[in-house]
Amino acid sequence: MATADTIILLLHPITAVAILAWIWWQYGWKRKSHDLKGKERLQELERHEKIGERILQAAIVSVLIAFTARWYTGLGLLPGSLHGFTGPIGIILLWVMARWGRNSRKDKLKKVKHGRAADLLVTLMVFHSFLGFLYIFEVV
Repeated sequence: MATADTIILLLHPITAVAILAWIWWQYGWKRKSHDLKGKERLQELERHEKIGERILQAAIVSVLIAFTARWYTGLGLLPGSLHGFTGPIGIILLWVMARWGRNSRKDKLKKVKHGRAADLLVTLMVFHSFLGFLYIFEVV
């Protein structure tokens, strides 16, 4: 049973690494958007929005996997570390950023907020990932 518990506990870090790579790739839009013009830019912007929504959904699933794994292995539902408490906060920030991004076509202020939120979120993502890396050694 210990092997199964370890595999279940590692599902969250595995999905999280994939999502982090996806977010980093999505973050590259800031640089790429300056080079695109006209219809091509509009198509890429629509794709950027769709991928942003998918990232949000995948991140929610990843956090749910973490809570489920803690419950299944008997660690309890409440997080026991700073890493665990910052996960739901990160989801809330990601949700807010996605909403600002969705509304940024109409509102220039929300466009600026979306860009700044992306900067903050990527920074927090690195911090959260490092805490998670350290927490793996405590759990496993």
